[in-house]
Amino acid sequence: MSVDTVIFSGEGPHADPWHPLAETSAAIANLVGDAGQVAIVTTVDHLAAALDGARLLVVNASADRTAPIPEDEKFGRVLDDFLAGGGSLLAQHSATIAFPQLATWRSTVGAAWDHGRTFHPPIGPSLIRRTDVAHPITAGLADFEVHDERYTDLELIDGVDVETLYVHDEGGATHPLVWARTAGSSRIVYDALGHDARSYESPGHVELLRRITAWLRHES
Repeated sequence: MSVDTVIFSGEGPHADPWHPLAETSAAIANLVGDAGQVAIVTTVDHLAAALDGARLLVVNASADRTAPIPEDEKFGRVLDDFLAGGGSLLAQHSATIAFPQLATWRSTVGAAWDHGRTFHPPIGPSLIRRTDVAHPITAGLADFEVHDERYTDLELIDGVDVETLYVHDEGGATHPLVWARTAGSSRIVYDALGHDARSYESPGHVELLRRITAWLRHES
């Protein structure tokens, strides 16, 4: 029986020492679907089969490396096929570090961690501000607080148009944290929040994620 949502939870070369991905993937699974309708996959080899019949792929992964490996290209092919079939994507937090130098991933998400430039202030209570962009995800929502990392100075990919929904302020500048875009019939969201389970205890972040997944599933 196929599932509705597949979470790719990074392990090995798709993880790092700083992010508790198994913990956060479990938290995401509890928020985005009913029991039996969400599958957590930890290897690229099993991803294509798991996605058969699914509507939504959540990527909760990272990388403790800057060079690509052959598995990255395999992931890219699976992702391209899934999106070509109308599937939707939610890239979560450290996903901008994952699959380094994979062009199809960078252009799909719209940003990447730039080693040497991108950073985050110390993790802690943070104010996340809603922009004035009108979008079904954020209609009626407001600013919120969360205990989290705030990614700052991500490398934004030229030529990728996004609708920035939430931002934060750091170093006298405003930085995008959550955005949405469409590619053909696919819908794509990047949510830079979600370092550890505390992020998913924020009522504001929880409601935002529920809105995001409803939009990605074409329910709103």
